Amino acid sequence: MALYADTAYLPDIAEVIRIVPLAGVTTNPSIMLAARERGQNLAPIQLLREMLQRLDGRTIFIQPGETEDEKMYRQVMTFIEVDPTRIVAKIPMTQSGIRVARSLKRQWHRIAFTAVTSVSQAYVAAMVPADFIIPYYSCLQRSGVEVDERIAEMAELFHNQQLPTRILAASIKSPAEAVAALAAGAHDITASPQVLLDMVNDVQTEEAIEKFTQDWQTLNSSQ
Repeated sequence: MALYADTAYLPDIAEVIRIVPLAGVTTNPSIMLAARERGQNLAPIQLLREMLQRLDGRTIFIQPGETEDEKMYRQVMTFIEVDPTRIVAKIPMTQSGIRVARSLKRQWHRIAFTAVTSVSQAYVAAMVPADFIIPYYSCLQRSGVEVDERIAEMAELFHNQQLPTRILAASIKSPAEAVAALAAGAHDITASPQVLLDMVNDVQTEEAIEKFTQDWQTLNSSQ
C-alpha cells in the first residue's frame, strides 16, 4: 500500500512530506489551477520539474488537459520525457484515452486511467494493461453508488483474474474514507495534504500523550 498527496502546491508538498511517508504526488489540471489561484504561477512543465526535484525519487502522476488523441499524446510525451522513470501518465477513461494509453504502453510507459467509475471500465483498463486505475471515492458516493462495494468488486476481479493493475483511490475527503477505501480493497490512496496529516492524528492519542506528559512532569518535580 502507498500514500500519495493529491496536490500541486509546492509549499503543501514540502510540509506533508516532512511527516507522511509519501510514495509520490498526484495532480491534474483542476489541482494545478487551484495551485495557481493560491499564487503559484508555474507552467505545467516548470511545475513538474520543481516537483521532481523536491520529491527525491518519488513518483508523480500528471494528467494532460488535451482530450483529442494526437494532442493528448503529444502533451503526455512532453511530461514523460522530463523523467520517464518517475512519471506516470494519468489518462482519462475515454475511448480517446484508451487509444493514447495503448500507444504509451507499446513504448513501455506507465499509465493510470483516471475517473474509472464502473467495474467494466476497470476490466478494460486492466487489459490495456494499465498500471493503475483511479476511482473517485467521494464523487462516486455523492452520485449514489455504494462506493465500498464498487471498489471491492474491482479488487475481487483483479484478484480472481490475477491482474497486476493497482487500485489508487482518489477524492478521499477524510481519514474515515481512506480507511474505508483501503478496507474495500484499494491498494493505494491519494488525498489532500490536510487529510494525510489528519490521518496521523487522533483525539484519544492526544489525550494519552497529554497524560504521559503530565505524569512525566509530576515524576520529575517529586525528585
